[in-house]
Amino acid sequence: MNDLFAIVPASAIILLIAIRKIVMPVKFNQEIIGDIHPDEVDNSAAMRMMIGGGFGGIGLMGLILGFTLEQGEATTSLLYAMAAAYAFLLGALLLVKQKGHMDHLPKPPLVIFPTMLVLCIVGAVL
Repeated sequence: MNDLFAIVPASAIILLIAIRKIVMPVKFNQEIIGDIHPDEVDNSAAMRMMIGGGFGGIGLMGLILGFTLEQGEATTSLLYAMAAAYAFLLGALLLVKQKGHMDHLPKPPLVIFPTMLVLCIVGAVL
């Protein structure tokens, strides 16, 4: 299997999520959390934008390295690294609920993170 079939979607999806977090942080927060106290709207939007920057960095690294590394051991390692990043994001999300910081977890990341994790692992193994 060509590793780019896994690297491109796994990188592009997280990059698209990042762009949305950066461009519309207040709306993004309202969709996930609901109404936020007016005094905290700007702080939570700033944090959402910083999180989007981190996601965007992961996505850009995946895309750039995916297209510049030679097919083989290097791209397989990239897929394992991306799988680890998605596992870390999923773990952090689950920890939010466990620690009681949110009473419900948003469904999109509960679907996207495990799907991308499996995509990266399958792409690396095949």
